[in-house]
Amino acid sequence: MKIRSSGVVKLSFNGKSRNTSLFTYNLQKETQDQLDVKLREKIVDFFSFYSEFANKTPIKNFEAYSADFICTNNCKLDMMSTKVSVVGIMYPQQKVRAMLNEEGKKFGIEIEAAAIK
Repeated sequence: MKIRSSGVVKLSFNGKSRNTSLFTYNLQKETQDQLDVKLREKIVDFFSFYSEFANKTPIKNFEAYSADFICTNNCKLDMMSTKVSVVGIMYPQQKVRAMLNEEGKKFGIEIEAAAIK
């Protein structure tokens, strides 16, 4: 399997997401810095929303995933149920963890993300 050159990345925080917790990408036209900005913007968007909650639980699970993968050996992928992590493909895990920690501090959200997928 390999990631398509363009598609959509969706984000989930403790299994929760917003309608705005997604973004498009184009690996042929965007630099890594541009992709990083998109991810950070969506983390900030969710944390801004989540910071208003009275009873916030720490972020223990974070997912960044896409269904925009293609099979390199002619297998069939179900686009409705395919959910493949882009962490380690589009974004190094350390970079994702750093973004979560930096933005979590700004919004007063505790990050215990043992699972970053």
